[in-house]
Amino acid sequence: MNDILKCGSQLIAVYAILVSIVLQRDVHRSVWVKLNIIRGMASKKFVRLFLRLYLCKFYGFVVFCAAIDCYVIFFLWMYTDDTIYYLVVFVLRVFLRLRHLFHMFFIDALKVHLQQLHHGLQDVTSYMQELQSMPKSSPRYKAIYARSIDRLLHLKNVYGQLWDINDGINRTFGWSQICNFTANFIDISCDLYWFYLCTMGKGFEDVTAYFLTIIPSPCLIVLLLHSAESCLREGSSIGTALLNIPLDDDPTLRKIVYRFGLQLAQQRIHLTAHGLFDISYSLLQMIATGITTYMVIFITFSKGIPYEKLEEAMDE
Repeated sequence: MNDILKCGSQLIAVYAILVSIVLQRDVHRSVWVKLNIIRGMASKKFVRLFLRLYLCKFYGFVVFCAAIDCYVIFFLWMYTDDTIYYLVVFVLRVFLRLRHLFHMFFIDALKVHLQQLHHGLQDVTSYMQELQSMPKSSPRYKAIYARSIDRLLHLKNVYGQLWDINDGINRTFGWSQICNFTANFIDISCDLYWFYLCTMGKGFEDVTAYFLTIIPSPCLIVLLLHSAESCLREGSSIGTALLNIPLDDDPTLRKIVYRFGLQLAQQRIHLTAHGLFDISYSLLQMIATGITTYMVIFITFSKGIPYEKLEEAMDE
């Protein structure tokens, strides 16, 4: 029953992702267009750092999963008759994990542009601090002041574009990630239950193989949520950087900073799955609580089942 539930939930999640891709194709396209528009504004240093970190995470996770799956498939091929079932689940898992990695790509891309925006606000702060030691009538003062105002207005406009990208990411991945995380929850819960039976001496001779199958999904979820938390922290730091700009009782600068701050309050960087849950570390607590509840219920029921029936169920 657990295996049917696991395979069924993954299959439903795959279909939901495919349907979501079709329905949200216009939103997805608009995110790419907006990213392409502001791509030229980002420093090559930040872009190289983003590519290096993301590719390290992507290829590192792929190699990690490949090593585990090769070991498990070899074990199943040699000692059990579950190879075909595992291969079917393997294909579904690959699709779902790629969706997580794709979501993480957009989150990391949003993060690098927020870093660039934060760096731009720090530059404006340094310009305004430099002005404090200059006479207001000097040509240099007027040139730096005009450049600072233009730069601040430009950064305000960039933040609006980044918020639009953030909203597009939430809409593009919202429903599909709800189904994806649900499938992950069921997958991890079922694998943990079978692992529990193995440790009780009621099945698999090689407990290691079952334990290894549990590891990739939680690791990927942690990677995704770590990227989301980093992006959210970068978004929160924008307000702090804005408040660090010295105003010097300048009405024009004060008005721009006020409107920028109002924009930050109204258009907060927020990663969510259609409001059902936030894409942040708080999701780990929800998943852990659900898995614990699931395990307690099924372990309690399994204690009343005769050992012979458990063996027959696992052999099937």
